[in-house]
Amino acid sequence: MTDMKPVIIEVGLNEATTREENSHVPITPEEIADDIIACSEAGAAIIHFHARDRTTGDQKTCDAALYREAMLLVRKAGCDCLMYPTYAPFLSGRVDPVEERFGHVLSLADDPEIALRIGPLDMGSLNLVMAARGELLPGSDSMPLEFSVYENPVPLLRRMLEEYDSRGLISMLAVFEPGHLRLTMIMLAAGFGRHATLKFFLSDRWMHGPLPDPEGLDFYLRMLDRLRGEREIEWVCAPSGIESRAAVEELLRHALRRDGHVRVGVGDCPLAARGRTNSQLVAEVAVMAREMGRQPASTADALRLLTARSTDSDVGDVPATE
Repeated sequence: MTDMKPVIIEVGLNEATTREENSHVPITPEEIADDIIACSEAGAAIIHFHARDRTTGDQKTCDAALYREAMLLVRKAGCDCLMYPTYAPFLSGRVDPVEERFGHVLSLADDPEIALRIGPLDMGSLNLVMAARGELLPGSDSMPLEFSVYENPVPLLRRMLEEYDSRGLISMLAVFEPGHLRLTMIMLAAGFGRHATLKFFLSDRWMHGPLPDPEGLDFYLRMLDRLRGEREIEWVCAPSGIESRAAVEELLRHALRRDGHVRVGVGDCPLAARGRTNSQLVAEVAVMAREMGRQPASTADALRLLTARSTDSDVGDVPATE
């Protein structure tokens, strides 16, 4: 059992979670830094977070200064965990989309004090529709058109993969729909995303992808087995917007059994967290992993796993789908 692959634990630290949903959500750079350090000490190797206004809590998704402030506090505390930001969901069409949505990511990657090693990329567009207990949430069917679709067009995806590859970054590729996975594997086979990791978001609140249960994860893994050919690629299971603690834990256990990595966090499932902190969630999934004979990955372990393989063009063609 000691030879089993370490499990990378990622944390969705805060996202858009409010204090009303979970009182422990970190918002200010100081709170974010303290929480990152606590999560790292509990066993997390990767932390994803959103910059937030320190007074209102509003999202500041592209504010490089706020990200840098929190990340520098982490580095000055001697914590070497892998951190990465989010990016804005909408395109204005008025300026270069790389600079508009990813300028802060690239500036952090080019900052030697931050040592950013991961770049985020969501691998396709989708409708922004939310529901709860079988009913659309108010406003989901009446949003202005410019705010109703999360846009990630292929030319932008290609440009960002080129930017990440040129910096030697790990491309954290989020999959929200089955078609996103098909596109991703075609782009990897074409040589984009030399150090790529897949992240399968399985959500109860957002109306995308398969159902957020073990069968939904298996649906993606069956596709991946068919599409990847000889290529090996690490993947992360990310439960999102699930209110039931039991449902989240069932999904996490299944991902661990399937040799995958996992993401937890107050930002992703604030109600399922039931008032627990991010570091408590990390500690719980670390115990879960150890019970299955898998140890939480260190930062060095995570880097080794996520950069050991590249999608060189000699890997072979992607098999045709059914």
